[in-house]
Amino acid sequence: MVPVAERVDQPPTRDGSSPFATIGLVTDLLGAAQRHRLGLFTFAALAAIAWVAWNARGALPAFAIGAALAFVLDPPVTWLQRRGLPRWSGVVVMYAVVAGLVWLLVAFAIPPIASQTRDFIDNLPRLVATIVDVEHGIENWYASLPLPADLRTFLDQAIRQGQQQAADVLRAIIGPTLGTLLRTVTFVFGLIVVPVWLFFVLKDREALPGAVAGAMPPGWREDADNVLSLLARVGGRWVRGELILGVAVFAATAVGFGILTLVGFSEFGKFTLVLALFAGVLEWFPVIGPVIAAVPALLIGISISPAAAVAAIAVSIAVQQTENNLLVPKVMGDAVELNPAVLILSLVAGAALFGIGGAILSAPVVAAGRDLYRYTFSRLSASSPAGALAMAVHHGRPQPAADAGDPATTTHDDEPAPG
Repeated sequence: MVPVAERVDQPPTRDGSSPFATIGLVTDLLGAAQRHRLGLFTFAALAAIAWVAWNARGALPAFAIGAALAFVLDPPVTWLQRRGLPRWSGVVVMYAVVAGLVWLLVAFAIPPIASQTRDFIDNLPRLVATIVDVEHGIENWYASLPLPADLRTFLDQAIRQGQQQAADVLRAIIGPTLGTLLRTVTFVFGLIVVPVWLFFVLKDREALPGAVAGAMPPGWREDADNVLSLLARVGGRWVRGELILGVAVFAATAVGFGILTLVGFSEFGKFTLVLALFAGVLEWFPVIGPVIAAVPALLIGISISPAAAVAAIAVSIAVQQTENNLLVPKVMGDAVELNPAVLILSLVAGAALFGIGGAILSAPVVAAGRDLYRYTFSRLSASSPAGALAMAVHHGRPQPAADAGDPATTTHDDEPAPG
């Protein structure tokens, strides 16, 4: 042991501190690392997984499609399992059902849609010429206005800035998407293996959360299981909700333009299915999707007559208002439970960061982040894992009856829902 006097007489280091203080600091750091070694190891493992996922991101969209299909197909597979059919047999049955639906789609739906798409493309030059004429008419009307020079200069500058900002937004959305399309080879390869991957995901769905949780330290397993349940809850509800809304918008749009065809605007009859399909697919894009879906209908209406253009916009508004006031509060309100202001902000941020994929996934990602925040906050406030799960799922409100199809409202070993 070094005598006290010798410690006092030790010369300071170059920065003026005692070498014993440095040694003590290193010792404290090593001790903290030893105490939190499990957390550090888990963080390093997650960082490595994130690095691999980022570098393999070209193939991930295919697996995202597979995950969405898993959320759709899991309820009927589970329903068949509860009626005595082995789970792998239920997966095979659902694969056969999907194959049959694809065959029906190709045999009966694709030909008229393809025909209408060809007609729409053939009519694009005429539509563009009509739009150019309308644009020139607006420019001539604007030029004829008796505006003061200062006001005209201000308006011209504001118009140019608006056009530039619109171009920047489109570039921010389309740019990352084109980068993803350039990685088509890896995407196609992922798409080829997705059916096999999806089969094992559906077959072993009940064992997968336990396998992931089992790889964690014993004290973390219940939390890991709850986190997976929260993610599955948001993902499953969002995918099923979007599918319901897409089908509803497709049907309503087809009916709306079918009515316009019957009342005298027969030109819409050539493009009814295309317009309905466009509206149904773009329903996956929150807020901006319905606006973009109305553009082709407006172009067709302008090429017919001003009354047809007004009628096309009226149909689009009627469909979206019906959906927003009747379906969205029930379907998507139960799914992501996001305020419209938060939804718009997340949409813009997701589109700017990751393109179209970011815009599509912005709602479930933000909703999942909100639930994970609530769960973590509750756990750090000394709540039990079961209590934290109840807080994240039900926001502290009284719980409804457990939903057997919702993994976050039931616990393992057939226990009642937490809370």
